[in-house]
Amino acid sequence: MPIRALARPRAAALRSLRHALVAGTLGGLVLVGGCSGGHHSGATSSGSGRTTGATATASTTASPSASASASPSASPSAGATGSSSAPGAPTSPGVLLTASELPGLDAAYRWRPGATTNREPETTSNTCQRFGLLAIGAESVVVRVYRPPATAFADRASELVATFPDAATARRAYAVLTSWGKDCASRLSRYRQHQVGARQEVPAQAGSAGWQLLTYGPVAYHPQKRYFDAQGSALVGRRIAMLAMVHVGSSYSYVPGQEPMAVAVGRAARRLG
Repeated sequence: MPIRALARPRAAALRSLRHALVAGTLGGLVLVGGCSGGHHSGATSSGSGRTTGATATASTTASPSASASASPSASPSAGATGSSSAPGAPTSPGVLLTASELPGLDAAYRWRPGATTNREPETTSNTCQRFGLLAIGAESVVVRVYRPPATAFADRASELVATFPDAATARRAYAVLTSWGKDCASRLSRYRQHQVGARQEVPAQAGSAGWQLLTYGPVAYHPQKRYFDAQGSALVGRRIAMLAMVHVGSSYSYVPGQEPMAVAVGRAARRLG
């Protein structure tokens, strides 16, 4: 079958999703992108003695380097962003957390600054994400990548902030992102073991924020370790922040409410406000 023919259904799906956002048809949005989240606030990372509630278990071959594609059965590393028609004014990097503001995985862990850009990545930023935010109505985005310490070379983190035309469109897009999180197990099906944690809401004075933990593995080069993939998002006014923090370790455990991503999305929401 010609490549152009294969692309038509995806292009049609993107157009349908954008039209639903503009029209405010939330039901249609959830139908296009539904997702079921599960949360894990528990697990401990290699080399740290953190403690919390539940412990997550999971497992497979390689970490999803970015996130999911439009097809529910696609691997997490195959995500695609799509694009908007006419981007608005660039979103300022000032809305992003700095490397020093992004919580480390333990007291000695320090993220380092990475690249910052106004271009949405070719692959989606978050594992459960099916389309890029420009494809579902955002006018502009700004993205920052954070580099791990040299001793944790396989870890990674990023934040994307998208600006929408108005608060109503941003709310509808946020609902879509949340629904994708609820159905994220399909993104991890290639892993022998995988678990999707329930979404945990985080207090946000001016809007909404929350996160969930995905656990999958084993890691190909270290079968005793797994990926602990914390996915967070925040909504304030006409902006959405999406954060990802992926750690390779043997366990992941924190005091409930003090998980690195829970702290990060709270800070991100305050920055958006």
